[in-house]
Amino acid sequence: MNDEKRHSEILEDILQFIYPLIILFGMYVIFTGISQPGGGFQGGAVLVAIFMCRYLVYPDEMRGLNMIGKLDKIILIFILALATIVILTGFKERFPFMNQIYNMVIGILIGAKVASGLTVIFYTFADIEGGDED
Repeated sequence: MNDEKRHSEILEDILQFIYPLIILFGMYVIFTGISQPGGGFQGGAVLVAIFMCRYLVYPDEMRGLNMIGKLDKIILIFILALATIVILTGFKERFPFMNQIYNMVIGILIGAKVASGLTVIFYTFADIEGGDED
């Protein structure tokens, strides 16, 4: 098989249609997790499917792995800083009407953290498993 053409065009076309659906479902799970079961962790795990699907089509391209790793650490700092500020200032007790907004923001941050962390884990294992095929 030609090195330039190692993926299926049918799979590529199907996944181009599925990407927006995965994003919509992941964001739906994150946003409805404020008032229902689900939330950031589950939504982030759904969003990782985008990178897994991309790996199915282009197994040799693991773009931006270092950037995703850095983003993962930055999001963790934001989560910890936001939670610390809210706890130390008593923000939730002073402004109880802002609890929904705080829950939504923290849910989005947790979803992004889970998605970036699981993406790094997936690509790391995919790289180890792929190894040298010489």
